[in-house]
Amino acid sequence: MAPEDMLSVTPEAMVKAIVQRRERMAKEIPIELEKRREENDRAYVLTNEAKQHHETTDDEPTEGAKTGAAYEENETFRRRTVSRLWTAQHALSDTEEALQFWKEMGNGNWGHLLEDAQRVEEGGPSSYVLRKQQKIDVGGSS
Repeated sequence: MAPEDMLSVTPEAMVKAIVQRRERMAKEIPIELEKRREENDRAYVLTNEAKQHHETTDDEPTEGAKTGAAYEENETFRRRTVSRLWTAQHALSDTEEALQFWKEMGNGNWGHLLEDAQRVEEGGPSSYVLRKQQKIDVGGSS
């Protein structure tokens, strides 16, 4: 899309596109989340089996080393699956929050996004000036 074309996109059309994308993600993420749960369950079982096998073969040096390595490998896999599961859970939560936010934008609740523009239009200070003043106030009171 050319820069000139981007200027012709209305905020309402942009919000609609964002909502559609987020809704699509909201449908896909639970499927991914279920896969991650199954993977995590499988990793947990493998880790426990390797740990139990390692504990029963501690008396045999060669076999104990092999099962210890298998346990470490499965434990590493389990940790990765937990991380992937948390990532999927956070993605679902973030998507739901973003979807709610953008739906509100689609309903015309733009007010808080336009506060700075309205303040400047009415002759007030810009966000830049306010931040600069805030830094001066914080620095001066130290």
